[in-house]
Amino acid sequence: MEKPILKNEIEAKINGVATVEDNISEAKEYALNLKEYYSKVVFTEEQMEEAKTERANVNKITKKIADYRKNIIAEFKKPIELFETTAKETESILKETAEYIDVQVKGYENSVKEKKKEEIRKIYESLVEEEPIKNLINLEMLFDERYLNKTYEISKVEEDLKSKISKISNDIEAIKELNSEYEVSLTNSYLKSFDLSSVISENKRLQELKKESEKVEEKKEEIKEEKIETMLNEKVQTDSIDPIKTYTLKITGKLSQQKKLKQFLELNNMTFEKVE
Repeated sequence: MEKPILKNEIEAKINGVATVEDNISEAKEYALNLKEYYSKVVFTEEQMEEAKTERANVNKITKKIADYRKNIIAEFKKPIELFETTAKETESILKETAEYIDVQVKGYENSVKEKKKEEIRKIYESLVEEEPIKNLINLEMLFDERYLNKTYEISKVEEDLKSKISKISNDIEAIKELNSEYEVSLTNSYLKSFDLSSVISENKRLQELKKESEKVEEKKEEIKEEKIETMLNEKVQTDSIDPIKTYTLKITGKLSQQKKLKQFLELNNMTFEKVE
């Protein structure tokens, strides 16, 4: 196989007047031919200096290709980078322009919403004017942000508020009819959730809790009575070295309790007298 001309030929390939794609394709084809040639060449000991020279030439051309690639890419990047920068600046300008308009649009929309909210407030006040629950609720508790939507007609808002107020009024009346000692607490709880069923369940829970508490207290009282009965029927064990002490006590208690105390004192042969 004939040896390809190394340096001048490949430089011509990459510096020609054809397109970049054609140039690099031709250079690649030349490089493949060169590779095929040298893959079959066996240098003798006497040709080692020549081999080193050939290696240096190939490395030089490799660097030239690399430099050429970097230069071409850099040149292609310039218009792209300019386009990207200009496009981003244009987008930024347009966004700022949209923001100027947005301030006015939002200002107008907020103004419309405030006017509608004031109209809703007047409707609410007229609806609760004669209601017993007037002092228990306010518009904020019933307000739905959807009311301010352009598509939510004012007549629909009035209908919804009327329905809510009517339900609350009926539910508050139902809570009163429970005749619960926890009415105030239950009413406050209801006004946070507007859930009557949970309030009824809470009333039931509180009543059951009270019953359990009363049972515990009754049990304690029974135990106490049993202990008192035991104490009243059994003399306190004493011994001969017990010292005799005298105290002046002022005792306050129910008459029945004082009678039991007297019974205990008499059972244990303790002297006592009433001090006015």
